[in-house]
Amino acid sequence: MKHVLFALAMTVAFGALGQARTAPAAASNASRPAEALPQDLSLELGLRSEAIKEAGILRLCVAKNGQCIENLTLGFTVRVYDAKGTEIWNSIWTGRSLDLQFKKPLPNAHRVVVKAVNAQVVNKLSGNPISTGKPLELEFWVE
Repeated sequence: MKHVLFALAMTVAFGALGQARTAPAAASNASRPAEALPQDLSLELGLRSEAIKEAGILRLCVAKNGQCIENLTLGFTVRVYDAKGTEIWNSIWTGRSLDLQFKKPLPNAHRVVVKAVNAQVVNKLSGNPISTGKPLELEFWVE
């Protein structure tokens, strides 16, 4: 079962699944070149809250000018490092939810790096991608 879920997560995160369109006039964004996608270079990954050491919780968002935009999502990886710089956790997330619950708290967490797998975010309401120019990245230190 874990293998099936992991394969599904990888497929969704890397955009391998197509999107169905009901209107015949709607052009498929998947067939358009990346430069033809709507673009917003001011989007960034935002940290809503974290309790990684105590509860293994990390809440992220896609933000613009410091304001979270709830209907945007993206696939991403999370890497957690201890004070010595050794990676103690890494995982890939599909972006279905940006509220993460790790399997266990990480009391030795010191630095966290979150990086998008693609240079785009997806509007959850329309399914349309929006180019960000480069994969979004967030790095922060845990207190």
